[in-house]
Amino acid sequence: MYEVVEAAGEWIVRQGGLEVARYDAQTAALQAVAERIRSEDARDRTVSFAMRFQSRKS
Repeated sequence: MYEVVEAAGEWIVRQGGLEVARYDAQTAALQAVAERIRSEDARDRTVSFAMRFQSRKS
């Protein structure tokens, strides 16, 4: 499972609960996940993805 989490203005990419990268921009983080999924042999398995945003103060 891939997860992209917004925290303190950064976008953290995790795979299997482990941090694999950090990005300043959301689009860069999402592109990195897409490239990782494409590079894997995903034909015989399901790939899941989650995205979490930092809560906003009102």
